Amino acid sequence: MKSVTLGAVSFGMIFGLATSVIAANPQQINQLRQTNQCPGCDLRSIPLQQTSLANADLRGADLRGSNLREANLSGANLSGAFLGGASLRQANLAGADLTEANLIGADLTGANLNNAKLKGATWVDGTIK
Repeated sequence: MKSVTLGAVSFGMIFGLATSVIAANPQQINQLRQTNQCPGCDLRSIPLQQTSLANADLRGADLRGSNLREANLSGANLSGAFLGGASLRQANLAGADLTEANLIGADLTGANLNNAKLKGATWVDGTIK
């Protein structure tokens, strides 16, 4: 009986830890909102639709699965950022630096990429229309 209970508790703890690892870091979200800078931050799966992040420093940030639909990312530094599975539908990425960014599975439908730096960016299986 004890082994079953201990196993259930262990499973619960492991599952709980795994869940917290998947969530974005709240302090880093606040940092982004207050300073418009968050290089290397964990911002996975957060809703940032229609947010103004013009000229933001998001170098190497993890934005996988985030909702950036209609966000203003003009002039933002997203070099080396992880944007896999992110929704960038109708986002303004004009002049953004996406050098070496991972855009695999990202939805870029209707996104403005005028003068964006895309050297080394990867978007296999992404959507660009």
